Amino acid sequence: MTTRNGHLKTIEQRLLWLSHWMIHNANHIRPKADGIKVGGHQASSASMVSIMTALYFSALRPQDRVAVKPHASPIFHAIQYLMGNQTRDKMENFRGLGGVQSYPSRTKDIDDVDFSTGSVGLGVAITSFASLVQDYISAKTWGQGMALGKMVALVGDAELDEGNIYEALQEGWKNDLRNTWWIIDYNRQSLDGVVREGLWQRVEKIFDAFGWDVVRVKYGHLQRAAFEERGGDKLQAWIDACPNQLYSALTFMGGAVWRKRLMDDLGDQGDVTALIDARSDDELAELMENLGGNCVATMAEAFEAVDHDRPVCFLAYTVKGWGTPIAGHKDNHGGLMNKTQMAAWQQHMGVAEGEEWDRLATVSDPDALQAFLDQTAFFSKGARRFSEPAIPVPAIEPAGEREISTQMGFGKVLDDLSKGDSVLAQRIVTTSPDVTGTTNLGPWVNRRKLFARTEQADTFISEKIPSTAKWEFTPEGQHIELGIAEMNLFLLLGAAGLSHSLFGKRLLPVGTVYDPFVARGLDALNYACYQDARFMIVGTPSGVTLAPEGGAHQSIGSPLIGMSQDGLAAFEPAFVDELAVIMQWAFE
Repeated sequence: MTTRNGHLKTIEQRLLWLSHWMIHNANHIRPKADGIKVGGHQASSASMVSIMTALYFSALRPQDRVAVKPHASPIFHAIQYLMGNQTRDKMENFRGLGGVQSYPSRTKDIDDVDFSTGSVGLGVAITSFASLVQDYISAKTWGQGMALGKMVALVGDAELDEGNIYEALQEGWKNDLRNTWWIIDYNRQSLDGVVREGLWQRVEKIFDAFGWDVVRVKYGHLQRAAFEERGGDKLQAWIDACPNQLYSALTFMGGAVWRKRLMDDLGDQGDVTALIDARSDDELAELMENLGGNCVATMAEAFEAVDHDRPVCFLAYTVKGWGTPIAGHKDNHGGLMNKTQMAAWQQHMGVAEGEEWDRLATVSDPDALQAFLDQTAFFSKGARRFSEPAIPVPAIEPAGEREISTQMGFGKVLDDLSKGDSVLAQRIVTTSPDVTGTTNLGPWVNRRKLFARTEQADTFISEKIPSTAKWEFTPEGQHIELGIAEMNLFLLLGAAGLSHSLFGKRLLPVGTVYDPFVARGLDALNYACYQDARFMIVGTPSGVTLAPEGGAHQSIGSPLIGMSQDGLAAFEPAFVDELAVIMQWAFE
């Protein structure tokens, strides 16, 4: 254990250096024609380095998938560089043409990105839907034997302001969510300042209400050891009562200021005074910054302690900018170390001039560390991008002889497919935000049933009450019913549309929605398209057909959305035979 923790600490320091040097190089060394700041979020990366080290090099397995918070992308790229999965050339060109991306990108980065992130909140929420998709596949005869992985999101505390996170929580509760970890970087700083006091209490209550296991990781090894000393209880009480802004400010000012403030507040009380006096200024600063999320051994222990598949929220206390000269400053989100600060920090980190890009620079035993890296479980099977051949698509014929609307024709096409047992029919999964019946999915659902991991009978059927809808839930079901949340619709379509890559099993997702309400999920639609997820979204009913319901349900703007969205092929068929051709092309 001690050896492992030693390796983890070494990796943590290597990742901290490589990520920050990459950003520094882009802003202060690489030639720039315009002289404009490149940026790169040094402070937000630093707060995550211990968490990500413990996660990637201790907790994860090859079947796990991770959505990295956007502002921690430099740490992610540094991890891939350390493992030989990223090139120095692309690292040197960070945020430049052909270089590693600002935020992890499935489509633009060469390293093994599971989920693109960048629009905050979406990368968090999609992990819960990816877990649902994983359960859906594993429940099918053609998906059995698949190793179930954890769907992990690395979350900024200010990211919890995004509403789609809470919509996803509710949907996860309804669908018996499991195998999902959300790890909150609780650095108590946002883009513009410091988060409100007591956020952690609200977070714990919310997640507990939805059935999550909440793990608070507040104190690191140094702090817990100090609390066992005489007077340690007084120090712990002071830490617990310290306002966020003050803790950040003292962190920025350093050990001498920490000492003065602690002595001013605690007074000369003998035992706690001795505890403080026993440490140098540097040691005292290290102690006070040793929060749980900044202690790689503590994070590894927290991950190892989870022995169930229920969803888990880790609330990891961190310092924004940890380990750097800009730690704790309220302006550090967009701030960067200047050349003077970097030079001093380079000396502090022990990196010799000319060795800045060396993967194992400063490592006392490179062979031992390389052996540890080679045995890391998460990377043991190489690239984790899967593929599966395209599904054969039989001819799709227009629906009948009589004149019907295109929306009825859409339902008839799916109904006809539902009657057979083609591979295409097996791999179609439909979904809708509580408008299944009114978007003509009823016949498909009646035949193919709704998905749930456990059987749920339709009481109306058992009580012999007439109904056109047969709402039977079964593991074999092929419709995932969602609540009225269009963001969730597109997040699920995005997750299902990546199933061939994430899980090695291809799905053909079909989502339906009232046409004007496509606009309510545009951020998630763009997100799905950006990741190159493959799905069909059907706006039915649409356009002028909703005129009797008034302006709230009438849309004339959807064609413009379709035309403007990159990665999306948009059609507005006027005839059912035209619709059949479009659907066949889409499935192919």
